Amino acid sequence: MIVLRLIALAAAGLVLIMPPLMAADRAHGNVSGWVAVGGLTGLALIALSFFFIAVLGDRMRRSAQTRTLGGLLLLIPGAAGLVTLATRNEIPLLWGSGLLLSFTVVLFVAFVYPGIPERRKRRIYRSERAEPSLILVQRHPSTERRGASF
Repeated sequence: MIVLRLIALAAAGLVLIMPPLMAADRAHGNVSGWVAVGGLTGLALIALSFFFIAVLGDRMRRSAQTRTLGGLLLLIPGAAGLVTLATRNEIPLLWGSGLLLSFTVVLFVAFVYPGIPERRKRRIYRSERAEPSLILVQRHPSTERRGASF
C-alpha cells in the first residue's frame, strides 16, 4: 500500500505539472479567462484527491468518514477521465485521460472499496477459558489461585 501512496503523491505533482507542459507548444488565444480558471481549478481538485489518498491512505481502513471523503474526491478524476474519453479525439489527450481513469480506479479499489475494517483478535473472557478441554500439562495449583492463565 505504501507504494500506491507514493505513486499517488507523484501523480498529484504530475497532474499539476504535465498539462501546462503539454499545452505550451500550442497557442490557446481563443480560451476565455473563466475557462482557464475552471480548468486550473479542476486540475487542483484532481491533484488534491491524489494528495489526500497519499497522505491519509493508511487511515482509510479504520475511518468510514475518511473513506467516504476519499471516495468522493476520487469521483472528480474519474469523472474527468470519462468525460475526456467521451468527448475528445486527440491521441495524447486520450492516452492521458485513460491513464488518469485507470489509476483512479486502482486507488479506489485499493483504499476506498474495502469497506470492512481490519479484524482484530476478539477478547477471550474468563468464562470462555474455563470450558473443558484436553489437558496435556498439569498446572501448578498456585498459578490457579493467583489468576494467571496461559
